[in-house]
Amino acid sequence: MTLKVTRREALGMGLASIAVGLLAGCSTTATNATPIVTGKVTGMMKTYAAGKQFKATKPLDVTMLFQDNPAYPYKSSWEIFKQIKHLTNVTLDPTVVPFANFTDKRSVLINSGKAPDIIAKTYPGQEAPFVGGGAILPVSDYVKYMPNFTKKVQDWNLDADLSTIKQSDGKYYVLPGLHQTLSPDYTLQFRDDELDKLGLKKPTTWSEVKSVLQELKKAHPDVYPYSDRWGGASAMNFAAATYGTMAGYDAVTSSNWGLNNGLIFDWNKGTYSYTPIDDNYKALVAYFAGLVKAGLMDPETFTQTDDHATAKFTTGQSYMITTNAQYVQLDRTAMDKNLGAGKYQISKAPIPGGPKGKMLAGSRLENGIMISSAAAKREDFEAFLQFVDWQWYSDAAQVMVKWGIKNETYTYKDGKYAPAEGWKLAAYGFGDPSAPKDIRIDDGFSGGNFMYGGTTAIVQSTMPAEELAWQKTLAEYKIAKPSPAVPYTTVEAQQAALKQTAIIDSTNTWTLNFMLGKKSLTSDWNDYVNELKGKGLQSYIDGANKAYHDANTKKKSTKD
Repeated sequence: MTLKVTRREALGMGLASIAVGLLAGCSTTATNATPIVTGKVTGMMKTYAAGKQFKATKPLDVTMLFQDNPAYPYKSSWEIFKQIKHLTNVTLDPTVVPFANFTDKRSVLINSGKAPDIIAKTYPGQEAPFVGGGAILPVSDYVKYMPNFTKKVQDWNLDADLSTIKQSDGKYYVLPGLHQTLSPDYTLQFRDDELDKLGLKKPTTWSEVKSVLQELKKAHPDVYPYSDRWGGASAMNFAAATYGTMAGYDAVTSSNWGLNNGLIFDWNKGTYSYTPIDDNYKALVAYFAGLVKAGLMDPETFTQTDDHATAKFTTGQSYMITTNAQYVQLDRTAMDKNLGAGKYQISKAPIPGGPKGKMLAGSRLENGIMISSAAAKREDFEAFLQFVDWQWYSDAAQVMVKWGIKNETYTYKDGKYAPAEGWKLAAYGFGDPSAPKDIRIDDGFSGGNFMYGGTTAIVQSTMPAEELAWQKTLAEYKIAKPSPAVPYTTVEAQQAALKQTAIIDSTNTWTLNFMLGKKSLTSDWNDYVNELKGKGLQSYIDGANKAYHDANTKKKSTKD
């Protein structure tokens, strides 16, 4: 939620997340680990430090699992690979996997012991199924060799964030993207011209959203004013924080946007509960069910493809849809063609407040990389770690992977980045649309395999003025404290996974039926709760609380 990534890239992360462990208060390097000296120093820089350019003293060849995105198809000739080699003396050998098959192919390669050195596009939680088999490196043992990473963790106070991705052994196995500040992106988008025509202001609460939709329905009785993409999951996800719960499931793609394992943590009591059976979740579902029942929300929202939902909005068949900064640009391109430039207005609306006020949920950790355990056998392992540190965590590299080559693909003046003459970055609305070359499509920069996190300035460098103004509106919002991951042991994680599959599946089915009016929140709610109990819900909750208690008791006794 929420970061500048397409959440549908995170397919499958919900189930994996239950195995992630927490040992609260652990430092960046696992407390139970002894100092590690690899002795594998071929190619390493003896004077490497944070902020310093890394360049291997001997050439390195590094393999990498690379996700091919159809929005900017992979080209072996991309300049980004040449630039990386020029700057670091490292040649990347990508194993290119199509976007749609990436999750499955990644699992096959890891489980077969044939994974490349670097495994890109990994969301925290997705690494959990591979930890027990030993195929993935416990990278927290090695971050001592990564000065850019450790400096950002220290300077930005990210130890608590990293604690949420530690396994029961106190180590973490994925190197996430690190954000200096939380930068949500997803919100609602209206036909602003239509609101102006009807004398309506952009709504700032979910109650006001309903009122605006009612007025749009009066003006256009034959349409559903709200028809959403992403299966409605994005809206449920950012609305959930304002209701004090977690939600968001896209039935079209089986993608979990925010429900995760369903366990929400009470920091005062120190216990987990299953939020989809509490009053907050019920109220959230009731809100969206009410929109559907009143004819304000298209019931096809939950079963239609994203393209279908987008087509409805961009051809004038609906007037509200969930969006992010990139989709605003994409929708404008489509609407210029369908409706005519200047004949419509759209923009990101404020994230609506709810019963709990103006709340945001999210993490400063983004998707990142896993490292194959086989990489630790390399004679140039320390140089390899230095490369990973520079490439994914140095400010210089994070600018390079976004913008390319200074004074060639981009210019920098007065603190602002812009495409150089003849170049554009269309995905973010930068540059002359008629420019012959695109920084992302033609040269491979600004792509998802390298572009993770960074300083607020770097993250916002690809935000147009419109988006920067929208980000400023978030200053008055409170950030919901995330629930700690459950510190299961390996055996406990396996047992919990079996229960979670059945429980989450039933939750999603019932939630959809409630919203479509096929089940009643009044008369059928108890049946829903009882069905979950029959699938082991109480044991699932008890197991999580036991794991948390045991882990913290163990940690306390260790301190004593």
